[in-house]
Amino acid sequence: MINEVIEANTYLNGEYLNKKNLFRICYMLAKWFKEQGQTHIEIRDSIFNWAKKYNLFIPYNLNNIIYQALDDKQRLKDNVVVKINEKDTQEINKRFDNKNTKLVALAMLCYAKAFADRDKEFSLSSVALSAWLDMNDSNLRNIYIRELIDFGYITKVENTQNTHSWNKKKSSKTQKYKMLADLHNSGETQIMENDIKSLFEKLF
Repeated sequence: MINEVIEANTYLNGEYLNKKNLFRICYMLAKWFKEQGQTHIEIRDSIFNWAKKYNLFIPYNLNNIIYQALDDKQRLKDNVVVKINEKDTQEINKRFDNKNTKLVALAMLCYAKAFADRDKEFSLSSVALSAWLDMNDSNLRNIYIRELIDFGYITKVENTQNTHSWNKKKSSKTQKYKMLADLHNSGETQIMENDIKSLFEKLF
């Protein structure tokens, strides 16, 4: 989820195909095919051919996902450098004991370093995060993210944007957060190829 080009390619190769994360997967693939110069119908055909290859049923209005991808002016992130420093790990260890909670904290920290704005705010789907961490989405939201909020690591930010009805399945579990801990992209340890678990093992 940090290097989006790598993420899109893992989906293209049939890896990490969590059906609960299929909205994001289709969206990332639509952006990928857009960046290859494909037209609306070519993107649609490419995604359906990919889904057929891996025996996946797409329960969404794919054209609306394609419209959203085409309207997104940001290219897929590539060559993203996210570094973790000693203070980052100290902040996590100071607040949390549970291994899974620490993993979620580290993942959200990495995501914030890559995507947060100058106010340290970022939007993140719990479904996508749970797929990345190979966790149950309900446990992620109700146990681990709740603990991050209760112990002052992150806070929820009210989302004032209107949501179109076709997008409800995606947006219902997408939340805007603010990182309360320091957010400086510096340190000796870097996440490589989106491998958050290997990064966690190195640090904790």
